[in-house]
Amino acid sequence: MALAANQRRAPGTEPELVTTGSGRRIAFSRFGAEDGYPALYAHGFPSSRQEARLMHEAARELGVRLISIDRPGYGDSDPAPDRCIIDWPDDVAALADALELKRFALIGVSGGGPYMLACAWRLSQCEAHPLHGRVSACLLVCPLGAIYRTEQLNQMHWAIRLNLGVGKQPQWLADLLFGAPTTALFARWPALVENSRSLAAPLADRQVLSDPKVRAILNRTIADAMRNGASGARRDLRLYTHDWGMRLEEIEFPVRIWHGQADGTVPIEHARWYAKQIPAASLTERPGEGHYSIQVCYCRQMLAELVESSRA
Repeated sequence: MALAANQRRAPGTEPELVTTGSGRRIAFSRFGAEDGYPALYAHGFPSSRQEARLMHEAARELGVRLISIDRPGYGDSDPAPDRCIIDWPDDVAALADALELKRFALIGVSGGGPYMLACAWRLSQCEAHPLHGRVSACLLVCPLGAIYRTEQLNQMHWAIRLNLGVGKQPQWLADLLFGAPTTALFARWPALVENSRSLAAPLADRQVLSDPKVRAILNRTIADAMRNGASGARRDLRLYTHDWGMRLEEIEFPVRIWHGQADGTVPIEHARWYAKQIPAASLTERPGEGHYSIQVCYCRQMLAELVESSRA
């Protein structure tokens, strides 16, 4: 693996790049404490590495170095048309090797949750995997559940269920809905998505989303996700809604989950299901908190817990 020859810049201003042995580029950005304890971050759907900026100040204060990764086809990472969720641990290992990280934590937010679960599963199943012995902790924040199961897809708000359900339909439909005209529109005017964020939002989310700084960060993630044609988002739709290829009951690695009880985007039932399926899972529920407020308002507590568990 090779790092691109670019120097450290202000957090997130330009992507840093790792090139895999196959020539595919993985883009990432660093937030938080420059020399802090490393935590690799998987963004939501559709989003980009810029999403980790929401936790930048808290991470800097707590001595955590957030290394936020664009999944293939998002932001500045090259597409990988045939990728699967259980392939993600290989990308994480490639980046960790390039950065010479001996020990690090994992954070998966919303649609990034299944991807970091894949790392926990791989750690539990394969002692020969390059991640083995290097991951100190795994944190999931409002993680998207296994929506290839009808029960969990049906637990979601009807509008969100309708959008995600496209992944179960023929590929041409996803290509049409997330084709060039739509993606160009969202890339040029990401604020068009703002109303959809509030569609099922509780009061706690609406208060957080009224902050111009939060809106600006979220809008930038949408612009990044869409500007290169949204191949990453289209692939995620397909992957989320079809069997992930891993059995959650086989995950022996400890997984910590935080979720708001009032989350209208990813319902609390998803986190509770994970807590029942994963033997070493623990769940923290916050009454009244939503999909965005849980990350923005509780990031210090979550990161402090992550650091403590990493040192144990």
